[in-house]
Amino acid sequence: MSPETELWMLGISVAAAVVPWAFSLHAKVAVIASSVESLPRMLDELRQTIEEHEVRLNQHDKKIEALGQASTPGR
Repeated sequence: MSPETELWMLGISVAAAVVPWAFSLHAKVAVIASSVESLPRMLDELRQTIEEHEVRLNQHDKKIEALGQASTPGR
């Protein structure tokens, strides 16, 4: 084989090895970018959920306190 043919074959082999890797890398970066893009919305939802849970816990604390006072004899 001529050196020119070997060089072409080497180039094709390298491209065949690198192109799928590049597509895979691009797909991973796209998934990460999508996740980062949705992160502020997810944090807002988490903050809202935490606030709702805090309100419910405060209500439960008040009910527990009221039950404790109601069950204490002599009051």
